[in-house]
Amino acid sequence: MSGGSSSSRFAAIYDTLPPDVQASIVQKQLIPLLDLVSKSKCKRVLTSAAKMQRRHAGIPVINLKAKQREVNALLDDLHRDAKRSFVKERSHRTELIEQTVESVTCWLNDLWRIVYEHNVDFMMVHQCLLFIVNALDQVAHGRASCRCAFTNMYVPITLKRKSGKIVKSWELNGAHNIEEVLQFIWRDLFLSLLASGSQKQIQRIPDMLDDIEELMGWTALEKLLFGGRKCPHDIEEDPDEDPYAFDTESDVDEDEDAYTDEDSDLDQPIANEDWLPKVPQKGTPLHPKHWSHRISSQMWQFRRKVQAAMIEVFKVTPSLRLYSALLSHSSDPDATEAELSSYLSKMATSCPETFAATLDIYALENNTDGIASLLKTHSHLIRPRDAVVLQSAVNTMGANPFHQQRALEMIEKELLDTAHAVHTALLGPFSLLETPENRTEIEQVLKLRQSSAGRQDRVERWVDAISTPGMNAPNPMALAAMVMGLPIVPAMDGTEDADPLGYLDLDPQDPDMEDLRDEFRPRLKQRFEGWTDTAVTVKGASVILLKVYREIMQMMPFLRANDVVEDMVGRLADKPSKQYLIDAVDALSAFVKVQRRKAQAAKAEQKRRANAATQTNHNPASTSASVGASASTPSTSASVSASTSAYVAPTVADVTDSPPSRPETPPPPLEPAVPTPPPPAPLFTLYTGHVTVPLGPVGPAPGGPFGGPAGAGFAGAFGAFGAGGFGGGFGDMDDVD
Repeated sequence: MSGGSSSSRFAAIYDTLPPDVQASIVQKQLIPLLDLVSKSKCKRVLTSAAKMQRRHAGIPVINLKAKQREVNALLDDLHRDAKRSFVKERSHRTELIEQTVESVTCWLNDLWRIVYEHNVDFMMVHQCLLFIVNALDQVAHGRASCRCAFTNMYVPITLKRKSGKIVKSWELNGAHNIEEVLQFIWRDLFLSLLASGSQKQIQRIPDMLDDIEELMGWTALEKLLFGGRKCPHDIEEDPDEDPYAFDTESDVDEDEDAYTDEDSDLDQPIANEDWLPKVPQKGTPLHPKHWSHRISSQMWQFRRKVQAAMIEVFKVTPSLRLYSALLSHSSDPDATEAELSSYLSKMATSCPETFAATLDIYALENNTDGIASLLKTHSHLIRPRDAVVLQSAVNTMGANPFHQQRALEMIEKELLDTAHAVHTALLGPFSLLETPENRTEIEQVLKLRQSSAGRQDRVERWVDAISTPGMNAPNPMALAAMVMGLPIVPAMDGTEDADPLGYLDLDPQDPDMEDLRDEFRPRLKQRFEGWTDTAVTVKGASVILLKVYREIMQMMPFLRANDVVEDMVGRLADKPSKQYLIDAVDALSAFVKVQRRKAQAAKAEQKRRANAATQTNHNPASTSASVGASASTPSTSASVSASTSAYVAPTVADVTDSPPSRPETPPPPLEPAVPTPPPPAPLFTLYTGHVTVPLGPVGPAPGGPFGGPAGAGFAGAFGAFGAGGFGGGFGDMDDVD
């Protein structure tokens, strides 16, 4: 008992010592003890040491410092070549990149063998993998802006055992995909460490995962679980292809379990069959074919450590994608959701990034009360770039009747704010847009017909009048440089471009440039169209859209005329920095067209129903006839009356907008259907016998049968056929019916 207690105390002390002190204790204290023990114990120790020597014979030698010097020299050559390429026409960039990539990938197989087959030097291999990631990042984001040589490079990589058996091979198209191989090696490193490492080494796994997250992002932690492959929720399902099919087949090395530090003459013989290698029927990203049971049994523990590392990231920078990933990989989603929600409630309003992420997550969880509470107190944290997140949150609020009115108010506010932003941006190139003379002139131009003579000239003169003076005038320095044959600096082109060299367009996904893009490249079109799409999904938003339409018409009446909009856009077409403004004006113009058609249709429908009501009031006989007809067809009358009662006619105030482009000719009033009075009877009628006088619809036909005013013979009797007898009887047929 005392011996066991002494050994435990010595092990605890030994683990806390620096490596140099540990080696000194082994050399000076432990090795001399072999001469004091019995020969049998000494022989067992020597036999175990000899077996370890045979096992690690031929272990790859890794010299990190030498590799760093080699790769850094190649990176320096790349920087020098990038400088020389500005002067010289030739460049060796492609060859240097190939040499650098080959240098960092040639020892990947050695790194994998050290951690998986020999189960040693875990921390050193971890540092080597981090160095490879840094080197590839420097090559990809070097001085040269073109990355074609790096992203299109063919990189074959193969991992082999000591016996020569292929474990996994890749044929990568692009050096940036080498990260998949690194994550595959990292996963085997962590599993081997969990299976054969000491407790002190296992305790360092969170720090190692933190190093990976800091260098490659939290998505790299998630991919570690799948050996560098894409996660299931990021893969588009293809029924004809298995996205997790392995490139090569490999058998499990039957001697893999023998290569463990625990298995020696000092240990008890293996009696548990679970420690024997087991080959799965099919390899998957969660269980490759080269794993034994000893390795695969550590997967659940590794998953817990990765999830803990991802939760630590969520506490600092939450996001919807990270939230979904944590729930998908959790063994208890309900408990994980409750834990993450508690973190969100504490830090939701700490900064704009966290606020936007919280709204996004609440929208996913349909937490309308939480969204309404956050927007009521901290809506000032919303940034222009968060428009999509806010639209999703408002859409979720609109589905709840208790928060529907608040959602409509926010839709109206955001639409008007975006329209005001477009109007403010237009005042840059068209600074005289709001002068009383120009506003009066555009109202007069809009009253002209599109094809009227002189309209095009007046439109062009109006656009010239509102343009900023001197905006298109050439810069004198640029003109002098052009005359002398010198290159023109973009800042001297006279366009007042805030980003003359196009730095904002070099990398549209760079998060460090988001603030500048919000200022110089605002996505006004996407914001406005997003809010109009959101309004369609919220009940009662049609009235809001009509109200916004009237406000925009008062603010920018020129949007009603296509020729005016096209002329204004044409003045901005030669300025690349104003493309966002062109798109925004086009979006507003399309919105105005749609709402104008809806307003005109509503007004026409209102007029038609008003005229129908007036006609019914002035024609009671027609009303009684319709009542009789409805009695004969009860089912048809019921359906018509039901549809009529369900319809609510819009008011005139809802569809009235600014004056039309030209005066509208009112339609002629409908005449009431009044029965035609019968013609007056003739003063004298001649009776000639048995001749029957043809009767009209309301009385006898005018004229005598044989001789009279209508003609001789039968002309008088049948003269009404040609003189309008039937015409008088049936002439008002349309009005009566």
